[in-house]
Amino acid sequence: MRHVIDRGRRIYRGWWIVLSCYFAQMIAAGASGWVFGILIAPMGAELGWSRSEIVAALTISSLIGGFLAAPLGPLVDRYGPRTLMTASLALAGTALIAVSQAHSLWLYYACWAAFGIAVPGFGGLGPIAALANWFVRRRALAFMLFTFGSATAGIVLTRIAAVISDTYGWRTVWVVIGIAVWCLVPLTWAAVRRRPEDVGLLPDGDTPETVAARADEDAPPVEVQWTAAEALRTPAFWLLTAGFTLVGAPSSSIFVHMAPYVVSRGHSLAAGAAVVSWYGIGVLGGRPVYGYLIAKLGVHWTLVVYAGTYGAVILAFLYPTGLLAIEATAVLLGIAIAGGQQLQGQAFPDYFGRSVVGTLSGYSGVAMTLARAGGPLFAAVAFDLSQSYVVPFATFGIACLVAALAFALAPPPRHPGTSK
Repeated sequence: MRHVIDRGRRIYRGWWIVLSCYFAQMIAAGASGWVFGILIAPMGAELGWSRSEIVAALTISSLIGGFLAAPLGPLVDRYGPRTLMTASLALAGTALIAVSQAHSLWLYYACWAAFGIAVPGFGGLGPIAALANWFVRRRALAFMLFTFGSATAGIVLTRIAAVISDTYGWRTVWVVIGIAVWCLVPLTWAAVRRRPEDVGLLPDGDTPETVAARADEDAPPVEVQWTAAEALRTPAFWLLTAGFTLVGAPSSSIFVHMAPYVVSRGHSLAAGAAVVSWYGIGVLGGRPVYGYLIAKLGVHWTLVVYAGTYGAVILAFLYPTGLLAIEATAVLLGIAIAGGQQLQGQAFPDYFGRSVVGTLSGYSGVAMTLARAGGPLFAAVAFDLSQSYVVPFATFGIACLVAALAFALAPPPRHPGTSK
């Protein structure tokens, strides 16, 4: 009894894992999106490279990270994400510091290739597997807090990066971020474990007494566990993958090109950075909205609302020309996309159980890779050819509307072993 009481007084270890994943997400999203977009112009001005040449690094990084996710997924399910996350953070920090020394395209691309190797471990697959295993009832809250990392990057890191770049140059920005990544290594190693049962705990910080109390209240079963083979045979898995793939291109592209887009509308780079921050504020404010929607509508119909709203707002984002109107639309765009990371992280464990989340995320990630990798480059090439973002952004909006249809056709499947 004393062990249970003492354990109840401590902060549940899963929340420390959430904190670690939050910081990791901040760095991953900041380096490969929010901050990268702010630095496109100064990097191009110093190095003499086109926008397409600079953004191609993200394509290389995304391709490598996406295709690595498939073989890494089963390993994470079996051994846990702890070693993978910490080693990936160490590699990512080294790669970003090396970016600061790039003077040639081959070295620049090599650095981002190394970052791509690290991203699944600390920015996607690793945190998703960790949180899915440590939380069941509170999974929506855990994923929502985790995804605050990306929004914080948009609000905080973009401003800091702009100031450092203006004062010390863009190379210093990458050094500072790389050192920050290294600082996460000991926190992650200390906090992360495979599953709560491995250290004598239960998901969500429950105790045997609380589990028994909920059973006495006729609480519904926690979850049904699928095998990977069973899940892969369901239409729901492939429709979810198709929907996330269609949304992947705009979600990986628009915030990278947002500051350059604002500049293309006749405003300054400082104004572009401000719009990115407003977008980040929208993302941050939208997280609780999607948490509420998931609680009320469930993951399935929230996915439909998410993709449909995102597509409509992307199309609306093309119309304003005045800075105030662009900022207001950017906030709406941030609110619309706010649920993406949480829904992607929560859908597979909610649909198929936590024991195969790494495997399913890895397989699904392969299909999403081309969209996420090609999206930013597609937008850059389209701009270089036309000096306009109308074609890529309109394409992204339509893709999201099609994704909404795919999600609508993918309700949670019934496990073959359950009775009707």
